[in-house]
Amino acid sequence: MEASIILVDELIRGGVREAVVCPGSRSAPLALALAEADRARRLRLHVRTDERTGAFLALGLAKATGRAVPVVMTSGTAVANCLPAMVEASLSHVPLMVLSANRPLSLVGTGANQTIEQAEIFGPHAVKTLSLQGLAMSEPVDHDAVRAIAREGVFAAIDPIAGGGVHIDVPLVEPLVPDNLDHLSLRAQAEAEAKPDDAQNPVGAGPRPLPHGCATVDLSLRTLVVAGAVTDDAWARSVMDELADVPALAEPIAPAPDFPVHSAGAAMFTAGAVSQGEYSATTRPEQIVVIGRPTLHRPVSRLLADESIRVVVITETTTVTNVTGNVAEVASMVKVVGEHPAGWTKVCEAISDLGAGAVRDVLSTSADEHFTGLHAVAVVADSLRDGDALVLGASSAIRDASRAGLPFDGVRTIASRGAAGIDGTVSTAVGVSMAHAAMDPTAMRAPRTIAVMGDLTFLHDLTGLNIGPMERRPENLLIVVVNDAGGAIFESLEPGVDKLRTFGDGTAAYERVFGTPVDVAIEPLCEGFGVEYRRADNVTELAELLAEHAEVPATGITVVEARVDRAWRREMEKKIAQAVTPS
Repeated sequence: MEASIILVDELIRGGVREAVVCPGSRSAPLALALAEADRARRLRLHVRTDERTGAFLALGLAKATGRAVPVVMTSGTAVANCLPAMVEASLSHVPLMVLSANRPLSLVGTGANQTIEQAEIFGPHAVKTLSLQGLAMSEPVDHDAVRAIAREGVFAAIDPIAGGGVHIDVPLVEPLVPDNLDHLSLRAQAEAEAKPDDAQNPVGAGPRPLPHGCATVDLSLRTLVVAGAVTDDAWARSVMDELADVPALAEPIAPAPDFPVHSAGAAMFTAGAVSQGEYSATTRPEQIVVIGRPTLHRPVSRLLADESIRVVVITETTTVTNVTGNVAEVASMVKVVGEHPAGWTKVCEAISDLGAGAVRDVLSTSADEHFTGLHAVAVVADSLRDGDALVLGASSAIRDASRAGLPFDGVRTIASRGAAGIDGTVSTAVGVSMAHAAMDPTAMRAPRTIAVMGDLTFLHDLTGLNIGPMERRPENLLIVVVNDAGGAIFESLEPGVDKLRTFGDGTAAYERVFGTPVDVAIEPLCEGFGVEYRRADNVTELAELLAEHAEVPATGITVVEARVDRAWRREMEKKIAQAVTPS
């Protein structure tokens, strides 16, 4: 018990203000120490009964706050359930910490109950693996050694250059609980008062180090910015400000550029040149400046693979986007020299207008006959206001958001694009919502968080709605479930072509293994979790529900099911592509 009290105290000194606990016997010392810290208002504790849900809740809290957030669980498969969140955390440089209770390592391989090889279970997917082996079991406890491991874990998680998921394994022996809770409170209070809380606080301590130098970007080359996921918004803003006059293709989770180019026009840049009558223009950039980690658009990937284009990557971390090995320079800051070639910015404006117009035309001409995922996301985009937070599912939702024109200034957009999995999206949104609301505790109404995801993504993490009656709940979270009864993304990918739809004897191929139709009633599921439910069957109904939610004070979680048509998705993408493809 002593080691757990010290470990929790040092985590708090390191900046931890939120923590998640999943119930278990072996983890009892850690759970009780965190419960006492919550009682003493040193941090906020959240309890979940599902370790995967708990880990993604911690991920959402960490994404929104930038602080290390630990999730605690017992030994065995409980730890293994955290792997998807750990993978996402490390690839996205999100400071998630997994604190796994363990049996003494001497019991591994002996047939002891609930005992597995877990000390290094995350392997390369954790940026740091630590263990309290021996330290949590010794008497007296080596306070300095326990604190050193806690500090090392927090520093590794929030490392601005190479931070991410951290695993601390904590082998514990009986007795696992104190004689009484008064004794626990007194010991925790003694540790808390031993020195000021800020005596060892790595959060915001000193200037941010940068791993690379400064690149000089010559704008006399036809230059295009491609912006993706970043970990430091302030850093990204400073880079974008330097490149303010450069046309930019920005993904929804990137900072909003000053000179946005609509993503639907991206294929025009790969065309090289376009002509109409006597007019002709060169559309291929000679230089691309990559900010962060873009992952969404195939035309962008083709541009980055073009050996005739100079590619400069600007990153604040050790992660360098260099899929094809075509990067000429890597830097962390940028300096602009020279001026754009004559007509280049007008070409980019025209491409952007063409892309935006193609999407707008498809949406407007089909709205009366078809209600698709793109329609639903476009309605959500139109409803966004300054101060909103937006969480997007990593599959179709984020792609539709790009078509809808995101990113927007004043709206923080979050998605798990590190590994681009749909895992844990509901739980991540719950974490983001609670952290977003806590940023201004004096506000009369909690700021709004909107999450948009498909039905499969929603069902995949349905237990994210399982929040106990004693637990804090989101104050203003709206979840829009774009329900197309299956997986929409494959409609616009290679498996969705007509010749792969059925076997020769008429047996369904595509629909069964890619479309994966589901027939789940979402309303009773929401009712079972005590979550308010609304439904929209067309653009008008969804717009009205979103407007109502924005105006009428909302509490808790509201799920809006948008019942959409999946079958027309491929045709929509085809029409958009035709509109922006040079003839």
